[in-house]
Amino acid sequence: MATMSQVEQAQDYAPPLPYAGFPLRVVSAILDAVFLIALAALIAAAAGFYVLVRTSWGDTDPSNEVYVTSATILCTFLILAPLYFVLLWYWRGQTLGQVAVRVAVTDRDGYHISFRQSLVRLIAWPISVLPLGLGVTTMFFDSEQRMLHDMLAGTVVVELP
Repeated sequence: MATMSQVEQAQDYAPPLPYAGFPLRVVSAILDAVFLIALAALIAAAAGFYVLVRTSWGDTDPSNEVYVTSATILCTFLILAPLYFVLLWYWRGQTLGQVAVRVAVTDRDGYHISFRQSLVRLIAWPISVLPLGLGVTTMFFDSEQRMLHDMLAGTVVVELP
């Protein structure tokens, strides 16, 4: 049976994983978007069903309570979507889309990222994408293929075997 020291030494000598390229990252982002859109549709359907039940299937005018409850249910998505990324990156280093294409987010040394890195990565992501995708172009000039949000968080995306 290997001791913890032997395991740590083996990890030190493990060959580094290749960095994930643009196509894999785009496909994983599309898969995550599909999952989140499906989740939003389910939440919207739940809100719509609630309104129908509260209005006797549309026969009465909805009260303010129905609107408030519907808005609360829909706003839940605005909380769940960021949590989806932050918690999955922190917990497993992968979202569902990243699992599907076999890539993972690690720190620059190949270890699990911290909660802070996960949060910084999420907050910085719009900075990478929104100004005409300029933060995405950094991956084409960086030896580790990092986008701007990866640089700010101190993370890399690697291909898994």
